[in-house]
Amino acid sequence: MRDEFAKIDWLKTRLALNGDSSAVLVGIGDDAAVIDFGNRPTIVTVDTQVEEVHFRADLLSPRELGYRAVVAAASDVWAMAGIPSASVIALTLRDDFSDDEFRDLIDGVADAARVTGARVIGGNLSRGSSLTVTTTVFGLPISKSLTRSGARPGDSIYVTGTLGAAALGLAILEADRLDIERARKFAERWKKPPLNGKAAAVLARIATAAVDVSDGCLQDLEHLLTASGVGAVLHAPAVPTAPGYQAACVALSIDPMVLALSGGEDYELLFTARESAEAAALGTRIGEIVEGTGSRVLDAAGSAIELGRGGFSHFS
Repeated sequence: MRDEFAKIDWLKTRLALNGDSSAVLVGIGDDAAVIDFGNRPTIVTVDTQVEEVHFRADLLSPRELGYRAVVAAASDVWAMAGIPSASVIALTLRDDFSDDEFRDLIDGVADAARVTGARVIGGNLSRGSSLTVTTTVFGLPISKSLTRSGARPGDSIYVTGTLGAAALGLAILEADRLDIERARKFAERWKKPPLNGKAAAVLARIATAAVDVSDGCLQDLEHLLTASGVGAVLHAPAVPTAPGYQAACVALSIDPMVLALSGGEDYELLFTARESAEAAALGTRIGEIVEGTGSRVLDAAGSAIELGRGGFSHFS
């Protein structure tokens, strides 16, 4: 089981709930779990940022890491149409991690906790060979929790913000090409994920399904399609990218469409909904849900483009 998602499928089977599981409203396999503790449902998600897997310490300051870790976890709650309400943080610190770096890391966590609403209420400190930040965020559904499984043929597919900018920013930093026009803007986009709390409130009213774009648009869309038992058609010319994105990709010899659809770490929200002015105001329409399985990407002439699935996998 070298594939990350094969591991998740096996875990889902191995850890299947026995007996009375009526309190668990959403279990393994979505952006977050939802459990009813007896008063009202609570959304629970956990995310880990591991040095040399999710970030390089020479590309991301401790304060930036703390902020990024909390917002990335909160994004799962927003994808479930929820409001982050609290968090617990587990830190593994290297022996050479200084007190100043530790304070900066916590300042970043505090900054993100304030703007997301996921105030820190506890956690754990440990020592280890690499720096890790594990963030558990709790949230409250705005109405009913939104999952990946509600998409139906006839729904349109939308995405908030733009795609590919974060992956481009990382590529710029790794290549040390801050000389590229708008390079710092893209680098900042990778370091600082967007805040989609306001989008979550709209999703609660109009969306049929949603997923947060963390591993790449095509890969995350595939999770939604599998959960909903449907297929999709995407229109490449409609995929939204930031100003200067195409030129910066060319400067790095990167295919802009491949990066936009498979780059990952955008932390935007991909959602399905009936076509409407409200949906169009929230995101860009990039395709539609159809009968069948899997997704097809079409060019401006309507011909299929083979891009591969791409996306991030921890065990590839």
